[in-house]
Amino acid sequence: MRLVQYIKMSLKEGVRNQILSSLIATLGAIVMGTILGWTSPANALLLSGVKFLISVDDLKSFSSIFGIGAVIGALPAGKLSAMIGRRYSMVLFEIHIIIGWIFLTMANTSWMLLVGRILQGVGVGALCTVIPTYVAEISQPHIRGTLGTIFQVYVVIGILYSFVVGSIVEYVTLNMLCGIWTIIHIVLTFFIPESPYFFMCKNKDDKANVSMMKLRDGNATDIADELTMIKREIELQKTNQDTFMKVMANKANRKSLLIGIGCMFFQQTSGINAIIFYMGYIFDEIGSSITTNTSVIAVGIVQLVMTLVAMTIIDKAGRRLLLIVSAVVMSLSFFGLGLYLDQSHKLVPKDSILSWLPLILIALYISAFSLGFGPIPWVVMGEIFSNEVKPYGTSLATATNWVLVFAVTFLTFVTTESIGFLGLFWIYSLFCMLGAIFVCYKYNLENRPTKDFKLIIHADVKPPNEYRDEVKGRLTRFSLKTFITNLILAKIRSQGKLALVVCSIRKNGPLGKVLQDATFIIWDQCTAWGFR
Repeated sequence: MRLVQYIKMSLKEGVRNQILSSLIATLGAIVMGTILGWTSPANALLLSGVKFLISVDDLKSFSSIFGIGAVIGALPAGKLSAMIGRRYSMVLFEIHIIIGWIFLTMANTSWMLLVGRILQGVGVGALCTVIPTYVAEISQPHIRGTLGTIFQVYVVIGILYSFVVGSIVEYVTLNMLCGIWTIIHIVLTFFIPESPYFFMCKNKDDKANVSMMKLRDGNATDIADELTMIKREIELQKTNQDTFMKVMANKANRKSLLIGIGCMFFQQTSGINAIIFYMGYIFDEIGSSITTNTSVIAVGIVQLVMTLVAMTIIDKAGRRLLLIVSAVVMSLSFFGLGLYLDQSHKLVPKDSILSWLPLILIALYISAFSLGFGPIPWVVMGEIFSNEVKPYGTSLATATNWVLVFAVTFLTFVTTESIGFLGLFWIYSLFCMLGAIFVCYKYNLENRPTKDFKLIIHADVKPPNEYRDEVKGRLTRFSLKTFITNLILAKIRSQGKLALVVCSIRKNGPLGKVLQDATFIIWDQCTAWGFR
């Protein structure tokens, strides 16, 4: 496993505290997973766990309203964490979740269930913003990607935890065993250092230096340079603050926003949270020879395994390919589920081996989601937005995601009442196929570093192969200096990175801005390349 390799490497490279701090901060993702997975067993346990009548309308309301709470929490989370710090923000929003668990556990009316779920949503929506920010700010580039993927793994672990615990305990005990993760996260958060980036924003350079020393295991090498770079980045952001309308006047910014929001839209309209929230109910309705609890736990295990697999292949297979395969397989899985419902009463005896099909198809759907549309939209959101559009893009994409969580989960019951699960599954199948089409025509970026995404979007640059073909035709015209330069460019491209030859660069133009952030630049006379 990549994570195990990085832990072993930490003893040599001084990243032990970065890994430990990231693992502790990301415990909030397990909290999020327990809340997401809680709904499935709770739908059955609530009937005997509370002392008042629960209607179907109550179930769909308190399950889906969680998404509205998440929107409320996500929008101000970035600003609040900039005011009081990343650590205290985590603690503050975890307190919301604790109060939410108290309301759910002590509920004696329906409105207490609604308040509890809204408070949990506020906490989860905010943690989704604060935790990835903290992990990105404290980690060095060579381990940042792996530490960032831990978030999704922890979410899946939390979901599986709720499925397993909910199958063996009563309602109140389930709430207590899920809520304990919130306490664990709050306590351990006080033992990790605050983000140096936050201290630098507050002009507390001495505290930033102390925090950075802890995160680098006391290794003072290059700490001054890191802090200087952070300071420059902060100053650059302050000088590039534009209004939303001015930012959106740029065609490239509109394109990146379309891709970010589009990926989030199709992530949720694929029906994932409806499946997670109501999995037990769905297995009961479609019928199977396997018990509901067994089916739910099996699907949770599959989701965890495939999420771990996604960690190892996401950079090798490429975002675009994984998204397309994910969408097509999800679409076929839902179509198969609908076909099973339509024909099972005619062709499938109760004890037939075909009665396993619902479990197999839902497990296939979960696998496809975990490989593509589960983790990749969040990765894409962090890659394609330029600095000027990022504050607006991330907020809009995240808000879109959580609004759709509410809409999809709420409309699931409404849809099944009118057209049944057959119609519901085929609607999800259609949206998944539309997601594949969207990726084919709009998402033309595959497996590139962050700056390469921004370069292609914001400068309409051709892919490396096209430049390689163009340059190859002029190879005989190159001087020895140019030939050596070509070797360097070829080495960069062989690593899957983007190497370009550009001329006529304006300082304030899109390429000029990109080159200002470049790590390595070869400057040569344009005429030597045969470009005019």
